[in-house]
Amino acid sequence: MTGIFSFVRFFHRKEWVLTCFVVALIICNVWLDLEIPRYMESLTLIITTGGTTDEVMGESAGMFTCAVLSLIVTLVISIVVGWISSSTAKTIREVQFDHIQRFSLAETEKIPSYSLITRSTNDVKQVQDFIGTSLESLIRAPVISIWAVVRIGSGHETWLVATAICIIAMVVLVVTILRLVAPYYKRVQSLNDALNHVTMDALVGQRVIRAFNAQRVQRGRFEDANDNLLGNNIKANHVMATNVPFNGFIRNTLTMLIYWLGAFIISGTSDPGDRLVLFSEMMVYATYATMALNGFRSLVQIFNVFPKAKVSMERIFEVLDTEPSIVGGSVEDGKVKGSVSFEDVSFRYKGSSTDTISGVTFHADPGETVAVIGATGCGKTTMVNLVPRFYDCMSGSVKVDGVDVRDYDLDSLRGRIGYVSQKATIPSGSVRENVNYGSTSGSRSDEDIWCALDVACIKEFIEKEGGLDISLSEEGRNISGGQKQRVSIARAVCKDPEIYIFDDCFSALDFRTDLEVRRRLRNKTRDATVLLITQRISTARTADRIVVMDRGRVVDTGTHSQLLERCPLYLEMAESQRTGDEL
Repeated sequence: MTGIFSFVRFFHRKEWVLTCFVVALIICNVWLDLEIPRYMESLTLIITTGGTTDEVMGESAGMFTCAVLSLIVTLVISIVVGWISSSTAKTIREVQFDHIQRFSLAETEKIPSYSLITRSTNDVKQVQDFIGTSLESLIRAPVISIWAVVRIGSGHETWLVATAICIIAMVVLVVTILRLVAPYYKRVQSLNDALNHVTMDALVGQRVIRAFNAQRVQRGRFEDANDNLLGNNIKANHVMATNVPFNGFIRNTLTMLIYWLGAFIISGTSDPGDRLVLFSEMMVYATYATMALNGFRSLVQIFNVFPKAKVSMERIFEVLDTEPSIVGGSVEDGKVKGSVSFEDVSFRYKGSSTDTISGVTFHADPGETVAVIGATGCGKTTMVNLVPRFYDCMSGSVKVDGVDVRDYDLDSLRGRIGYVSQKATIPSGSVRENVNYGSTSGSRSDEDIWCALDVACIKEFIEKEGGLDISLSEEGRNISGGQKQRVSIARAVCKDPEIYIFDDCFSALDFRTDLEVRRRLRNKTRDATVLLITQRISTARTADRIVVMDRGRVVDTGTHSQLLERCPLYLEMAESQRTGDEL
């Protein structure tokens, strides 16, 4: 179910109960509103026939009571509908967020992050507005229109025919406008995505933009996206602008027809008493006719938000209907603690015509450090991303503890891996929250955090700055690149996993700090398996084994001294980074 009314999928029991309550209140409200013209008819007859003041006051009191009760009921309906729409929007955001958390990197490449943000915020707001506008109007419009038409039908048939013709004209107007405006509203959210994309680029790339004096270029991109959105909205508003005047014209035409027809009906009656009764009925039925059209007029408000909400609902369900390509298995434990093996593994990215890695085979045992070295773009990061199943290999198998990673429960698999990415990720928050991170954070103490910071050679800096409660800004903008990398390393160490993956995370460290961090890591990870991705010979040389990669393939495997003797590519990299004497 992916239509506009598929938002009911997110209704819980409370929302359904409250919706039924709203239906009952609307029926009550409509009845009260329709009773007011009856009192008007009675008052007209009493006044024209010389009734007493007490009779007038009695009917007026009844009319006033209906008006007050209608006001109270309307307020209650608005409050309840507002709660239903807000609660449903909250549920949609939660469901969408939980579903996105299950996405692999392949899904986030298919639906970019800036679009996912729009779908979780602006799109949900469009649906919330639609629920708040439509829930009451969709129930009220048919109820009051049908009820009013039935009461009109009890009078002269010409009034009923005139009302029916005008209602049909109103429906044709609404449908025509909706068909004309729909294409523009379909583009709104994609244009919002484009605007968000440009804005995100400008915020994330501030330093580069300013360093190259590219503010005008970036502003030009923003203005293009903004102008496209503006132009589209103006065209949509031009179409919607025709609705109000035509709507008013139809309502005024119906009132005129009722009075005009009523004049002929009344003039054809000779009895003065009957004329008074017909005049009173004409006034009442004119009010009923206006109510019937106002019911459809309220539907027009729905159609103001309907196209946007329909597109937004489709975009939300596009996210929810995107099944994660990485699905966990049932295995929670393996045979050998900490072992990692690649067996003839190949992988290519979607849309690529060639494999990024091909035929990769090597093994890492517990207590062993295996360094993977190679030129930029040779597939090192892609290879280690297969271990925690950020992607799945196309052929071959990646095994952890002797079990294919595709057979593991995802939480169990990732729970035994400490991963440090190539780009340090620092969520805004305290040092404590950044280092003691993840589902098992409750089992670790401040002492564990300090120990991890010490291993990463950043303990002294944190102590000097104020301790574990100091705040790190979004993306760690208030600390240096090397400090960000060391905080990320401390996060992995604090987890105390069976397997460590260090993906070129020493690149921002000076050689002295790099040497000291690796020395402390060797002591800390003595019993764990370490996969070390690097381009530095100095970082790789102390590993138990070094895997040399080139163009997605394993060229050779061995120790530093062995590779210097037999691997020309490794020797070339070593000579380019150090002098012969240092080798």
